[in-house]
Amino acid sequence: MAKDDLVEVTALGLADGGHREAERARSADDATTNAALGSAVSESPIEGADATEGRLRHGRRHRVVDLFSGCGGLSLGFELAGESRLFTTTLAIDIEEQMVRAFNANHPVARTGVAIGRQADLADFLTQAEVLAYYLDHLASVEGDAQLRLELESLRPMGLGTLVGHIQDCDARFLTEVTRARSQPDYLAAYGAVPKAALAQTSVLGFHDALKLPQFGAGAPRFEPPLWGCRSPASSSSPESRVVPDSYTRDAAQRAEGLWAREIQKLRDRGTGSGTGQLASAAGKIRESLALLESAAFDAVRSAWLRWRTTRDSLRRVYFEDPTILGQLQTAYRGQRVVDALLGGPPCQGFSRIGRGKIRSLREQSVHVHSDARAGDSRNELMLQYVLFVSALSPSVFVFENVRHFASRVRTPDGTFAATELLADAITNISTGGHEYSVGSRVLMAHHHLVPQARERYFMIGVRTDVEARAEQPNAARWCLTLPSQSAVALKIALAGLPEPISVSTSSERGGTGQQVSIEDIRPQDGASAAYVEWIRQQPPPGRGALVPDSRLVDGHCTRDSRPDDRAFFAMLGPGKRWMDYRCDDSPLVADLARLAKWAAATVGATELAPGLDRRRIEELAEALDGSLSLRLLLDGIPLPAGEVQHHLASPNYLKKRDGNHGDWLARMDPEAPSKTIASHMGKDTYTYVHPWSPRTISVREAARIQTFPDWYTFASLGLVDAYRVIGNAVPPLLSSQIALRVGGLLEKAGELEESYQGRRPNPSSPTGSAADRLAA
Repeated sequence: MAKDDLVEVTALGLADGGHREAERARSADDATTNAALGSAVSESPIEGADATEGRLRHGRRHRVVDLFSGCGGLSLGFELAGESRLFTTTLAIDIEEQMVRAFNANHPVARTGVAIGRQADLADFLTQAEVLAYYLDHLASVEGDAQLRLELESLRPMGLGTLVGHIQDCDARFLTEVTRARSQPDYLAAYGAVPKAALAQTSVLGFHDALKLPQFGAGAPRFEPPLWGCRSPASSSSPESRVVPDSYTRDAAQRAEGLWAREIQKLRDRGTGSGTGQLASAAGKIRESLALLESAAFDAVRSAWLRWRTTRDSLRRVYFEDPTILGQLQTAYRGQRVVDALLGGPPCQGFSRIGRGKIRSLREQSVHVHSDARAGDSRNELMLQYVLFVSALSPSVFVFENVRHFASRVRTPDGTFAATELLADAITNISTGGHEYSVGSRVLMAHHHLVPQARERYFMIGVRTDVEARAEQPNAARWCLTLPSQSAVALKIALAGLPEPISVSTSSERGGTGQQVSIEDIRPQDGASAAYVEWIRQQPPPGRGALVPDSRLVDGHCTRDSRPDDRAFFAMLGPGKRWMDYRCDDSPLVADLARLAKWAAATVGATELAPGLDRRRIEELAEALDGSLSLRLLLDGIPLPAGEVQHHLASPNYLKKRDGNHGDWLARMDPEAPSKTIASHMGKDTYTYVHPWSPRTISVREAARIQTFPDWYTFASLGLVDAYRVIGNAVPPLLSSQIALRVGGLLEKAGELEESYQGRRPNPSSPTGSAADRLAA
């Protein structure tokens, strides 16, 4: 068994004992807790569940909904788990268009022509009823379910389609009003007076995103309406005034006014701050944008937004807060329409140690950051939206994933809180139809589970207590996360068979990902490595891999074209060596030379000590005689580009990097060990991922292999920067698939003892799965 850190194990339900057990687990030493609870779980497997892992014994695959889906790493593992494919993703939601684009490029469009992945802001959902309506509306479209569509249109007092018509009419009017306002001479003059760099400042863009307000511009805006919206106007059967009571309108108007005022105040506060480096001009740009936002010329846009927000929110609230609507939606959510597994990993920047430090630093400078007094980082509250989906959809199992440090305490301006406690309390208090969850959590180390990467992630699994009872196993959630440990897969296995990548210049970073290159076949003998390679080289499921139909070809094998002098430095680095490893901070010789230089600088007069060695030059030498001397000597030996007098990496900003100061910012990877964690920061900088034997950084495809995306998975729909970013944000599908095998075994075992759905027929499948499946079982 892997020596993973078992963070928390608790049953969350009606009994208060769950809270007491959670408190005992939190107060115990991690190692002791892991040994005691881990052994108990491994010695008490679910009888019969192991035998069903990878086998689908009922008439349909288990439905999956993937929240904060990214490009789909977490749900992909579920979809590929088991020879008979235990799961199918019905709906995936992410706020970023690039993420959804990558997801849909790798998932077959439904026979109705509707994509599985949808772009939406999960923070916009108000109630359980709205979650249910959104899911059922999507399901009816994806599956062409005419009966479900009829049920949704027959809701009383108003069909869902009528509500959506009202909302779309509201959006169309707003678009017309904003276009008119942005075409007026006074607006055009005020807009033209503001530098475009100020309008594109991060805080200013964040202001528009928070309000769902079209970005600055002239004339017709580019407008992506939020939930239930569309680009083209629809027609409604009656005006909204007949739908929304005055009390809802007044309340929505006050909320809209308050939201605008709060977001404007945030900009004012940040406009008074100061930054360093690239942030130095941020406050000035914010003030320049505020001059337009608070001008009389912008009043028409602001008024149009207030009317739109008031009408839109009041329409949604009066409909989705109606208990009769919720009851009817719950009646429609039945049988084969229900969700079996809800997956999700809310944005984790606020919970990572680096992220919290960055947030505190930026807040002190009053520069843009997602901040909230209660949660430290407003994105942290998205985990409560995840709980809203759990409560609305009542899945048989939910899987929550986040950074390893999610289990630590978060410091905010108002104090500290434990994210795990907040999530546990929220889950404890949800109940839809009397459903409750038994929950287990742990930190999984990916390199213990066939992933060639030293990645640590926090997982929480909740199993609905009635499902757990049918499986006849009180430790179901813990068992799902107690994965067998495997031998580590070295980085060289992940990189094997790939040729030298296509080099993409910084001026054309959108190119390269769509080009395909030929790869060589590899057949490692080691059990873990062979299982990994079998996973990477697997054939795509039906309908997948259409963009790369030949299994001997891969796309996305491209990398940034580094500077020639940087490539020369890369070649000097040994495997597994970091920038900081080439410092000589503990060298007695360097310390003696520094003392000698300082003495010479203090004693030499106006005359030169030697030709070209005057007092000023001696002082410069004294400053250079520190731990960075060895790096200076290496860089001095590299031929310089024309017009440069020193290697650009020899600047003080780089030379100061050492242990505790991002000394691993430039590092060569070790081919004999698992890779370091692949991070989304690769979208900005790949110097911490220098290839182990070539003087370059790793390619998009190499990063994808380290993250265990199969070779058929395409990144051709993305530019280089976005491709690196979506890969770094993903959960390794091979790790996810091993969790999915256990979840699937649990659901199949529960289904054998008591059929959850009517009309299911036995569907025996082959007992043999992939090598990865067999090792994970």
